[in-house]
Amino acid sequence: MDDINEHYCTVSDGAKLHYLQAGTGSPLIMLPGGGLSANIFQDQLIEFSKHYNVISLDKRGHGKSEKVDFGYRVSRFAKDIYDLLEQLKLERVNLLCHSLGASIVYHYIDMFGTEAINSLTIVDEPPALLINPDWSEQEIKDYGALYQAATLHELTNTFIKDKSPDFKMQLIDAMTTQYATLQHKQFIFDCLDIPGEAAAKLYFNNICQDYRDVISKIDIPTLYITGRASLIPWQSHVWMQQLTPNSKLAIFEEKEGGNHFIFVENPDKFNKVVLDFLAETPNSNHA
Repeated sequence: MDDINEHYCTVSDGAKLHYLQAGTGSPLIMLPGGGLSANIFQDQLIEFSKHYNVISLDKRGHGKSEKVDFGYRVSRFAKDIYDLLEQLKLERVNLLCHSLGASIVYHYIDMFGTEAINSLTIVDEPPALLINPDWSEQEIKDYGALYQAATLHELTNTFIKDKSPDFKMQLIDAMTTQYATLQHKQFIFDCLDIPGEAAAKLYFNNICQDYRDVISKIDIPTLYITGRASLIPWQSHVWMQQLTPNSKLAIFEEKEGGNHFIFVENPDKFNKVVLDFLAETPNSNHA
C-alpha cells in the first residue's frame, strides 16, 4: 500500500476525520460499515485506484479519526460526508458504501439529494433493520429487518459490556461464509476499530432508522450487491432494486463469499462487478 496517502479534514462540528487516498481521475469515495476502519477496503483501494481518485474514509470515532464523544448518529455522519465533499471540492462523486456506510448515504440523499452523486454502489444494507410486529414475513424479508425492539438496548449495550476478542470473533463468524479463511477473519478483526460506547450509540441509532421512503428518491445509476448467505435477507436488495430506476443487482452465492463481507472474501469478483458497473455509468471516466 505504498501508493496510498493519508489525509485529515475537520468537519463543521470540529471532529477531525482521517481518510486514505490513492489514484487520479473521477472521485470514488468508499464508506466502510459500522465499527470498521478505512483499511477494510484494502483490496479495493489497490485495484480501483488504477482507474479512479479513490478515498476510503475513517468515520468519526473509527480508525485514525478523532475519538470524539459526540455525534454518533447517522444524521451527523451524513453531514460529515457533506462537509468532506465541500472541503475537497468534489462534485459528481461515485460512492461505494458497505453496511452502515450505506445508511449514511440513504440519510445524505434524504437531506441533500443526489446532485453531488454520480453513481451509487450499496453493499448489503437494507432500508429498515428494526422489525415492526405488524409486518408479514414477506415484508420483513423485503425490508431486510433483523432486530426486535424489545431486546435492542440489550443488544447494543453488549458492545460496552463485552470487549473481549471472542465477542468480536463471534460477530465475524456470523457475517462470513463457511468458506472464509482464518486470514479473512483476522483481517476483518484487525479492521474493527471503534470504542464500545461509541459503537453502542451508533448501532442503536442506525437500527432505529427507516429509509423505505428514501429508496424511491434514488435517481442515479445504482448497483445493489448482497449475498445469498447474508444475515440480512437478500430479498431486501431485490425490493430496493425494483424501486430504483436505472439500477442493477448482483447477488453472490455462498461459495462466492456471499455473506456480509463479500469484498473481503471474494475481492476479485467483487471488484470486477463494481468496475464493470462504473465503466457503463455516464461521467464515471473509467480509465
